[in-house]
Amino acid sequence: MINANLLYNSRLLVKLIKSVSSSSPFSHLQAQSLHSFLTKSGFLFSSDFISSSLISLYSSLDNVSDAIQLFDELPQPGLVSCTALAKAFVTLSQPNRALSLFARIRSLGLFLDSVALATSLSACNQLRFDSRNPARTIHGFIITSGIKHDVFVSTELIRIYGELKDLDIARYVFDSMDVKNTVSWNAIIHQYVRNGQIGTAHELFEEMPSRDLISWNTLVSGYCQMGRYSEALALIYKMVLSKLRPNEITLCTVFQACTSSGAFKIGKSVHAFIEKKNLNSNGVLDHCLIDMYAKCGKIEKAVQIFNKEPNRRDLYSWTSIICGLAMHGLTTDAVSMFHAMQRTGVCPDDVTLVGVLNACAHGELLDEGFSIFNSIEKVYSISPKIEHYGCVVDLLGHVGRLKEAYEFVLNMPMKPNLVIWGTLLSACKMHKNVEIGEIASMKMIELDPSDAWPRVMLSSIYAEAQDWSGLSGQRKELKDSGTRKIPGYSLV
Repeated sequence: MINANLLYNSRLLVKLIKSVSSSSPFSHLQAQSLHSFLTKSGFLFSSDFISSSLISLYSSLDNVSDAIQLFDELPQPGLVSCTALAKAFVTLSQPNRALSLFARIRSLGLFLDSVALATSLSACNQLRFDSRNPARTIHGFIITSGIKHDVFVSTELIRIYGELKDLDIARYVFDSMDVKNTVSWNAIIHQYVRNGQIGTAHELFEEMPSRDLISWNTLVSGYCQMGRYSEALALIYKMVLSKLRPNEITLCTVFQACTSSGAFKIGKSVHAFIEKKNLNSNGVLDHCLIDMYAKCGKIEKAVQIFNKEPNRRDLYSWTSIICGLAMHGLTTDAVSMFHAMQRTGVCPDDVTLVGVLNACAHGELLDEGFSIFNSIEKVYSISPKIEHYGCVVDLLGHVGRLKEAYEFVLNMPMKPNLVIWGTLLSACKMHKNVEIGEIASMKMIELDPSDAWPRVMLSSIYAEAQDWSGLSGQRKELKDSGTRKIPGYSLV
């Protein structure tokens, strides 16, 4: 098409640039060929829309260096080209570079349009709580300059003020909008959900003139985050009645709610619905199903799902089955799965490693556990987290090597938290170790003086070790501290 004797115009060339698909194996070559042609023919600098389209093309191909080089070649970059490059910087999570471009636009006396303003606000949103965040300044500029809010600018303002936890202003912006679309409704609902105001979010949801899957998923996930799983399931049932077809996000949320609320029969029914409607043909829900069945006590069914389609196993499926087997005490099977996963070329992440280390701890597989722990950084290039260190403490505690466990805690690169000291204290109770138990209990009390659990545990250690003087002193200290053990209860 480039070599044809056609009367080129700006609109045709922009269409030509946009016709290049980023998924094509020749997309980079096509972009460079277009760039060369436009430069030689003189069309590149004839229109800001042509140069901006080429900048956007380079950005979509993750070739930002060429986009910057092209921008620098422009004798007088216009608003459209500046906005195109700023969008690239926002995509790369480089908000300061994007905002510097808009400062340059303002210094040139160019008037910002709605696209430029929305892009600048997207950059502000990435800065979050940075003291240099100019979001309020830009908002003030919009108000004082008399620029009419369009739906894109207003939606970005809602997101920013929501991220800054300033819901009053976010709601003011929303209520001030002349025209609201589904995206803006979803934005304000999402901000109320993420700030824990699920009631207000639900009220707005009911007021929506039309809802899409994002609307439903946002509210359902909000109820799940707050532990209100029965309400989440009721909302999902209502969604199905509305004839809206659930997607993977919806269904994963359903299984999370079923698992956490113990609604196994509902989860099983949803699984049957998925099979009937063929909603899991790509296997994206496999890990959710494995996780649900494992956590609901049906590990055989979890294994059956895992084994059904070996060719579509991904990291999440492997991690779910490894953690599930470990949870059910099938520690050797969990470790075997871990090694089988690596043989298929799937590399574990930090969650997988916590799962297999947990299996080693409960199976008292000391050598295997230390081998895996030592490989976290050397083999997998993952920095061990406190959860990985906690598994090792648990492993050493299970096999009775409490002195080594205590020394391991002292040599951790991060400060031990309540979970680490609690794990060590539980091991001391298991092996009736008074000396280290006293240290672990003291450390827990220092971190949380109001928690009675470490004192109660230490009393149990004294009793099992028949240290009656220690038991008497600990009970007196427990009484004097004003804390008390929370009594157990039954739903029966």
